[in-house]
Amino acid sequence: MKPAILLVLQLLAVSAHAQNFTIDDYEKQEVYIKMRDGVQLFTSIYSPKDKSQDYPVLIKRTPYSVKPYGADTMPNQLMHNPHLVASGYIFVNQDMRGRWMSEGAFENTKPPYSWSDKKRTDEVTDSYDTFDWLVKNLKNFNGNIGQYGNSYLGHTSLVSAVTGHPNLKAVLGMAPVTNFYFEDFNRYGLLGLNYLPVLDVFGIQKDGPTKESWYSERPAPYVVDAEKEITEDYYDFFLERMALTEFDDVIHPENFFWKNIKEHPNYDAYRQERNWLQYLDKVKCPTLVVGGWTDEQNLFGIVKSFREMEARAEPGLARLVLGPWSHGHPKRREGSYQLGDIFYGDSLCEKYQSEVEFRYFEYHLKERGNDLDFTAKVFNMGTHAWEEYNEDPFAMPKDTVQFYLHPDGVLATESTNEGLTFISDPYHPVPFITDDNFYRMAPKKYMNGDQRFASKRPDVLTFTTDVLTEDVDVSGEIRALIDFATDHQDADLYVKIIDVLPMDLAPEPTDVPNVKMNGYQKLVRVGYIRGRFRDDFSNPIPFEPNVQDEVEVPLIEVRHTFQKGHRIMIQVQSSMFPLFDLNPQKYVENIYEAEKSDFEKAEHTVYGTSRILLPVVKE
Repeated sequence: MKPAILLVLQLLAVSAHAQNFTIDDYEKQEVYIKMRDGVQLFTSIYSPKDKSQDYPVLIKRTPYSVKPYGADTMPNQLMHNPHLVASGYIFVNQDMRGRWMSEGAFENTKPPYSWSDKKRTDEVTDSYDTFDWLVKNLKNFNGNIGQYGNSYLGHTSLVSAVTGHPNLKAVLGMAPVTNFYFEDFNRYGLLGLNYLPVLDVFGIQKDGPTKESWYSERPAPYVVDAEKEITEDYYDFFLERMALTEFDDVIHPENFFWKNIKEHPNYDAYRQERNWLQYLDKVKCPTLVVGGWTDEQNLFGIVKSFREMEARAEPGLARLVLGPWSHGHPKRREGSYQLGDIFYGDSLCEKYQSEVEFRYFEYHLKERGNDLDFTAKVFNMGTHAWEEYNEDPFAMPKDTVQFYLHPDGVLATESTNEGLTFISDPYHPVPFITDDNFYRMAPKKYMNGDQRFASKRPDVLTFTTDVLTEDVDVSGEIRALIDFATDHQDADLYVKIIDVLPMDLAPEPTDVPNVKMNGYQKLVRVGYIRGRFRDDFSNPIPFEPNVQDEVEVPLIEVRHTFQKGHRIMIQVQSSMFPLFDLNPQKYVENIYEAEKSDFEKAEHTVYGTSRILLPVVKE
């Protein structure tokens, strides 16, 4: 029997058991669950009214509120996946410790303190104690618990996966936070300026349980006229302040999270203890990591958490679904999926929810149907086709194709000692996108956006292959080894991997109106590093002026086939503003203490011995 037909039959068999519940078939209960140290966590429980059978639990633990509050209130939907709602589950939503209606104090990506001190509590113990309470107190409960969530809720899901609780049978971590030094707020020594307006969300403690927000996202500094919805030019807004000491009007003075970021600019012991990747070898239950290649917040956590579990946890527990989506988009139900100017396909989210997510939880929590028959299901961002693997696809043997950054703008097969020089001016930084419609977070579409605006700037070095005569099938982590010199003591380096579409590309019905797609310079991946961390993120060192040094710019894994007729382009620059903060280029020990007077122009040189190493799939 053909695999596609078999899958349809399996789905029909699963669907035959579904109860076809709607939200009207559920009732609500609100409880406080006491933790081992006496702190009580507010929990909402939505159970099927039909008590003729037992149901498993699907729980999410959130810092963002389990609204609506009130035993007589119901949300607009119980979960993003209607198939699971219709099948019948007990949906449990919990405010994390220190958040909203729960007691206690909040700490971002709290380490597992209890592993070294049994008297301490953390999110591991809070998860375990919550599961224990559910087992002892829920009615019409079949004993099986699954946890799910996106972003920070993806983090709490991975935390639960290491508890070893016997009733936790399946975890789904969507776009999970794993390490705030390399994703979200900080990125390889850089600071995400676009996160400044939301820092108060994570850095203000509340006085006690509350149904109302106790923090402000402080949009006022960006607004010219609120009534007329007129806002500042955000590029100019950030550029005028420039130094990280100039944002007191955006961040609350008592923000403990901002204080911690400023006090720990290096990857020191404090930061390293909050790296949750190192704890994932203790995952004890099936764990599915889900996310998208265009996730501007947590692509690092998506790829690295799966790979860490696949390499170090018990074999067979970790699985990965990696689509074309941006942050949280697998939860959508919008038919066709398009991000920015790029169309990826029809019903990608809906098919994932019905064919993967529903099937996953039904099998592990209800013993219905069959388990997922892949280790990794990955979307090729060049061909726009799904691929399935029975192992970590990025660990499979590859050939290496090497290009040098030749000063004449060519991606060459031979090196030269000659260099190409450009001026990095913090008073005229390279914008990361042409739009100006943001002040908090980043426009999701920058992750695959057109780079033609950047290639026209003199402070962006551009290197391109000839038109490809055959496909270049890249899978894994591209290495960018930049031989670099500066006349100052510090510099940021950005390397962009770009797929240049053919000039004779014919228009498609799915093209965005008035967007010229022929010659489009589609961003595949951008890597970045603050140069002082080129040898060690824990031990920054300045550059010696005008002395050549090698800088490896980290690039998160890709799965992208550069197709015949396209070209491969590399861009090198020293700013992407205001996505990330600017480097003064004058060496300041703690960049969070730099003043505007510290910012200076610098002359940088990229040598023709710089090379890009592509991991190419073996035929």
